Amino acid sequence: MNATHEAEDPVRALVHEFRNLLAVIVNYSELIADETDNPEAIKADIHEVRMAAERAIALTEKFPRPGRDAIE
Repeated sequence: MNATHEAEDPVRALVHEFRNLLAVIVNYSELIADETDNPEAIKADIHEVRMAAERAIALTEKFPRPGRDAIE
């Protein structure tokens, strides 16, 4: 998807960005499962999961809600 398509369909852009953040969470979770013997790697991966989750939470503020006409 390019910037022109995202400008034309902001909901599609939000869904795309949200899915990307969920992919980060899933991928780092898989890394954590494989790094059970390396506490520092686990700590770094958990930090990435938390950052992606926080960005996803913030992104939901842009989602359309009942009673709101447009996406900001």
